[in-house]
Amino acid sequence: MDGLSAPLDFPHRSLYRANLMGADLRGTILTGADLREANLIAACLRQGNLRRANLSRALLRRCNLSEADLRDVQANETDLSAAALTDSEAQGICLYRANLTGAVLIRGHFAQTYGPEANCQDLWGDYLDLRWSNLRNASFSGARLRYARLDGADLRGADFAGADLEGASLIGARLEGAHFTGANLSAVHFDPAALG
Repeated sequence: MDGLSAPLDFPHRSLYRANLMGADLRGTILTGADLREANLIAACLRQGNLRRANLSRALLRRCNLSEADLRDVQANETDLSAAALTDSEAQGICLYRANLTGAVLIRGHFAQTYGPEANCQDLWGDYLDLRWSNLRNASFSGARLRYARLDGADLRGADFAGADLEGASLIGARLEGAHFTGANLSAVHFDPAALG
């Protein structure tokens, strides 16, 4: 399927293990599609509608998902390393054990994310909204999360070593066992009692 150009309409289709590497799927409708284990490396899904799609164990390295609708997507154990998710709507996305190393989520709306044990090292997430998310034992080491909103998030056991959290809000977040060694915490808003 190399060389596809969009927009295309594939709602509720099975694209299990499909090879869409490098495909231009900008604006494509993939609501509820089965994209488990699909190869979407370096594909362009900018402004695509993937609401309720299943992307579990898919390869989305260097994929452009900017301005995409990713609400209620299943992306467990998915490789999103170096992916672009700027301005994406992803409330309720499941990112259990997902790899977001070096991904760009600037201004992304990821409230109520389920992402325990996610690897978010070196993630770039200025103004990222992660309110009320479950990110227990996730790694944000070296991440840039300036002015991010993590209010009410479950961050127990999360690793923020060397992260830049300048101006971030962690009000009401659960921080027991979280690590902040070498992190920039200037102007961070949080309840000191949450550290446990």
